[in-house]
Amino acid sequence: MKRYKKLFALFAAFSLIFSAFLVTPVHAENDADVLISQLIGFYTDYMEDSVTDIERVLVELKSVDKKKGDAWDSIMHYWLEVNSPDFTHVSEVPQGLQKDNSMSVVILGFALNDDGTMKEELVGRLKTGLAIAKEYPESYVVVTGGGTAKNNPDVTEGGLMGEWLLKQGLEQSRLIVENRAQDTVGNAKNTYEVLKTKYPSVKKVVLVTSDYHVPRGCILYYTQFVLEGLENNSEPLSIISNAGFKTGSLGYESVQLQARGICQMAGIDVKTVPRKQTLSVLTKLEIKQNKEHVKGEEADLTIIAYYDNGFSRDVTKEAVLTGFDKNKEEDQTFTITHSENNHTITEDFKLIAKKAEVVPDKKQDTKKDEKDKTPAKTGDNTQLVVFAALFLVSGIYLLMRMKKS
Repeated sequence: MKRYKKLFALFAAFSLIFSAFLVTPVHAENDADVLISQLIGFYTDYMEDSVTDIERVLVELKSVDKKKGDAWDSIMHYWLEVNSPDFTHVSEVPQGLQKDNSMSVVILGFALNDDGTMKEELVGRLKTGLAIAKEYPESYVVVTGGGTAKNNPDVTEGGLMGEWLLKQGLEQSRLIVENRAQDTVGNAKNTYEVLKTKYPSVKKVVLVTSDYHVPRGCILYYTQFVLEGLENNSEPLSIISNAGFKTGSLGYESVQLQARGICQMAGIDVKTVPRKQTLSVLTKLEIKQNKEHVKGEEADLTIIAYYDNGFSRDVTKEAVLTGFDKNKEEDQTFTITHSENNHTITEDFKLIAKKAEVVPDKKQDTKKDEKDKTPAKTGDNTQLVVFAALFLVSGIYLLMRMKKS
């Protein structure tokens, strides 16, 4: 009986050990989704004030999934950019773009009137896009939007937009009609699909919509392009410029609305996005001089910021230098200040100047050369005389001995 108990205990122990290897680990993709949700939450709540925490979470995401981390690094930095004051070009034709068929002008649709006619805002978008198409006659033109007329199911935004452009003289061969999308997320997905499958020459996009819609339109299109490139292991399409039809409602759409679209594209439930996360607190600065300062040059410094959660990052481009004079030749002390989210740290730093090289005196060098050319003294001949005398005495002594013998 005791033998069976021992065997049973041994079997149980092996079973526990073996089962440990069978436990399904948390999938890295799940970890990545949690981190992506954190990124979206940080930017939604704090926008540019969350730069440090966005960078911190991106570092962690790259350690979980490098490719996905790189993709979201690109998305998050573009998201910061689209909401900056100078991002939207209102009623402007972008200049200096490449004039070939690698570019497409993408004009986003707008809800139709109930009877199936286009609203003035949609016509305004079309006029803005047509001006760009005329400036770049080799480019394609995409119009995108599905059926949104309440009382006329036979028409679509894309279809009416295409007809309007053709009437204005746009060549049929340049026109691409997407007439299924019901919202901006659908616009982006369907535009990508048609361009990638039927127009492989297109690599770049100029996005045209209403002024207030440019930021959301651009970040959703950009996110779609990057995620599709990640999924297909291919180079994503790029957004090289934008143009907004002037409505006077710039800034009307919220960041929260942008975030919902991004979540939809990333397959993330917006309800799982954490809100009001704690921001990192700046605690100290570390400064190092990379090389001695040369008069006339900017200070070659690296400034590292440290935070209460152990994270650190390079803030050289963000920190403010005061009291520094690049034209001084001597060592100098100046102040470095960095602020984040109502926390400011100021450090004094001594900059070491590069010492001037000592140029040798040419006259002294000439005298030295002359001394070097002077023949070396060989000393007196005393030792030679003594040696000769001893040699002579030895010879006389030997001759005398020979005679006696």
